[in-house]
Amino acid sequence: MSPLWRDEVAIFLGPRKIAVARRERGLRPRVIAATDVAVPGGHFGDLRPTFARLAELLQEPTWQDAAARVVVADPWARYGVVPWPSTRLDAEGRLTHARYVLTDAFGDGLNDWAVTLADTPPGHAYVACAMPGQLRTALEDVLPAARLTLASLQPQLVVAFNAWRHRLPGDDTWFVSLDDGSLSAVHLSRGSWDRVHMARLSSDWMVELERLAAFGKLTRAAGAVNRMFIDAPIWMRHNAVPSGTELEWLDAVSGDGTQAHELALLQRVYA
Repeated sequence: MSPLWRDEVAIFLGPRKIAVARRERGLRPRVIAATDVAVPGGHFGDLRPTFARLAELLQEPTWQDAAARVVVADPWARYGVVPWPSTRLDAEGRLTHARYVLTDAFGDGLNDWAVTLADTPPGHAYVACAMPGQLRTALEDVLPAARLTLASLQPQLVVAFNAWRHRLPGDDTWFVSLDDGSLSAVHLSRGSWDRVHMARLSSDWMVELERLAAFGKLTRAAGAVNRMFIDAPIWMRHNAVPSGTELEWLDAVSGDGTQAHELALLQRVYA
């Protein structure tokens, strides 16, 4: 069967939840099945409960024999904006430089993490993302048993940003991805990322939004409006807006608030 006609299964992997959606290919591609499940005993520091639950889920024929597009929750990703090097570097040199920048920001715990770079025109800063090396290894162990072929592996912030970028102003804007227990935010300047902020959230997660808003006030251009665009589950949208901030909750036009946030994210993979 031609890869262009093979079904696709999108998978969201998080410390506490997994979501899957199957897209039937053909002249009129459509999502034909979707579900989300909790991960018993799942937490930020251990991949094993999530992959054990994924292996169980993929025993169902509904999720087998397809190309797999995997989205990884932001607690299992680290981001950095890497300045364009002053000396000419080949691809391996750029990766080494990016790993140095990420290690400087997050510590030596990233030594065995896999680093990827976004495509960037020469002379411009570029975005680096690191994910645990054992994450891809675990995928390569679990997916073949379900006759799934890994087609793409992306972090949540990148998927969410690409889905909403048509709604974002190109300058002096924060895009924020919120989920249960984590916040990831990227600042746009002249259409490109120039800062990334990540935080682990407590139950009073609005404090972190207010802190980010205050940071935005200190760093924005004179006279500019401090705008924040937020992609978040519906249950997180009913708290007070941070004082003095122009904040916009990003809602899908067709959304009714009943679909799990992770499944909505997977739907945007196919938008």
